[in-house]
Amino acid sequence: MTLTFGRFRLDPANESVTSHGRPIRLRPKSFALLAHLAGAAGRLVTKDDLLDTLWPDSFVGDAALKTCMREIREALGDDARKPQYIETLHRRGYRFIARIDVATPGTEPFAPPRTRYAHHADANIAYQIVGSGPIDLVMTSGWLSHLEQMWAEPSYASFLARLSGFSRLIVFDGRGTGLSDRLSGPPSWPARVADLAAVLDAAGSDRAVLFGVSDAAATCCLFAASHPERTRALVLFGAYAKGLRARTYPWGRTRDQLRRFVERIEREWGGPVGIEDRAPSRAADARFRQWWSTFLRRAASPTPAAALARMNAELDVRAALPSVRAPALLLHRVGDRVAPVEAGRHMARSIATATMVELHGEDHLPFVGDQDLVLDHVERFLASLRRPPRDEVRLALATA
Repeated sequence: MTLTFGRFRLDPANESVTSHGRPIRLRPKSFALLAHLAGAAGRLVTKDDLLDTLWPDSFVGDAALKTCMREIREALGDDARKPQYIETLHRRGYRFIARIDVATPGTEPFAPPRTRYAHHADANIAYQIVGSGPIDLVMTSGWLSHLEQMWAEPSYASFLARLSGFSRLIVFDGRGTGLSDRLSGPPSWPARVADLAAVLDAAGSDRAVLFGVSDAAATCCLFAASHPERTRALVLFGAYAKGLRARTYPWGRTRDQLRRFVERIEREWGGPVGIEDRAPSRAADARFRQWWSTFLRRAASPTPAAALARMNAELDVRAALPSVRAPALLLHRVGDRVAPVEAGRHMARSIATATMVELHGEDHLPFVGDQDLVLDHVERFLASLRRPPRDEVRLALATA
């Protein structure tokens, strides 16, 4: 159950805490401690009980609990001397003392952040900035997007919230979709790269990690090849270098498969088109199907949606991949139904700096399925970028 107390909302299923819709960053153990106490509201929970529950296979002392509690109090603005939420019982344990209510089903746990606009050539590109972490991370979704509708689905919102916990997250709608300007025809690939640069400029980012999902990975690779000075690293999920199958590229779609998909867009738009391939683990979830239908419908009307699908099928960035010099992390689910894992392996082989991690599952959307595993890899990768190279460490030690 999702619980509310004060101005906070705690969602155990998605491991999220929000305040007026804004994400509150807590480490996993601190979140587990808060959730455990909130679930036992009004009752004393002993230190032994907490240690056994949170660290069942490890021997840790009271210091670990105190560290987590300190982080929780800072996040909630709770004063241990005059607590509003959690009372400390000296040498015994803790008691959650605030009133707990069960959240009304169907209400949105996250409020969309402010939408801003980057102006480039003949288009206005909608973008949002979330978080203030030590590294800029620009996430661009594949095919269609809608900034505000992203936050209406708890799993998507939780995914973005956690990204914003360890980065300054920048998300945007590509031209022709979502809250960006609608165009008469699909944007060219050079225009997509230029739009990404415009968003970076508007967000005040000189250099960023680019997180590309599905066909958006191609945009990120083209940007990295043409703007190496502005590309700190790449994170590519469900990526592929060429949309259509060829003798030298057997992992793309056939033209017949593309034709059938476009016909389905034209015939069934307004419904959950493509959900069986993009999110098979949630395809039977009625609420998720409704959200996906609304997301697509608000992101684009049938004609531009079909045009963008055709354009993505025609992409071929294989020639640009050897020019990518930034560190690259490729994440790909082995059962991906949209982009076969072999397409990800081909891309990893083509980028000299790439590391590929193959994940279990079939979902093409990164926030569906085991999103924690995806986020753990992204967080570790970004942390590695902030560490100095080994040669610099050895030099520092030698001169110390």
